[in-house]
Amino acid sequence: MTYTDPSLHPEAPRQPERVVEVRRESSPLGWLVAGVVAIVAVIAVAFMLTSRPMDASSDQLAQAQEQGRAAGLVEGAQVGLQTGADQARQAAEASAREAASAAESVRRQTEIQAQTAADAAQDAAATAPAATDGTAPSPQADQPR
Repeated sequence: MTYTDPSLHPEAPRQPERVVEVRRESSPLGWLVAGVVAIVAVIAVAFMLTSRPMDASSDQLAQAQEQGRAAGLVEGAQVGLQTGADQARQAAEASAREAASAAESVRRQTEIQAQTAADAAQDAAATAPAATDGTAPSPQADQPR
């Protein structure tokens, strides 16, 4: 697509078009830098593969083992304490449930005995002869109704 300026007359002489060529020239400097980086990387990898870590002395190994044992004992003791605490809590909860159940049972038995005693007292009052002089009646043998 071409752009034509509307302010220019079509008869006006045109300027010749310019052609611009872009030439890229390669430089050996980029290849030289890449080669140096590659050589440094190969040397670094070779150094890492061939270097040995420092050998730990037997005293250091024994000390590390002892620290590991101590840490294991402490952790085991903590687990034991936690387990014991959990078992004690469960036992206390079970005892509380049993005590509540026993108290409820005793309460029901006491209510039944109180009701039985009240019924017996009411029956005794209904069957006892009335005394007119304010004294208690003498004991009598049970009489059929």
